[in-house]
Amino acid sequence: MEQHELVNALAQLQAELSQTDQADPEALDRLRKLTAEVDRLVDEREATTAEDAEGVTSGLQDLLLKFESEHPQLAMTVGKVADALASIGI
Repeated sequence: MEQHELVNALAQLQAELSQTDQADPEALDRLRKLTAEVDRLVDEREATTAEDAEGVTSGLQDLLLKFESEHPQLAMTVGKVADALASIGI
């Protein structure tokens, strides 16, 4: 998956987040923060470290597990973002 596909997956995730009102507010807030971190990681103007990427990937995986049973569509989109990050080496 290319970086533009990651950007598309993030846009889809953000759209789905704006429509989700039944999820745990704390989990949604954490996902919004992780999405912002992903945006920062792929911004070539920002300096990032392997630890930054590892934290985001780990956080996305944790939330993916939480959302899988409660919000399968949202979990699928989070999975796409995690896959996209892995494919571009983050």
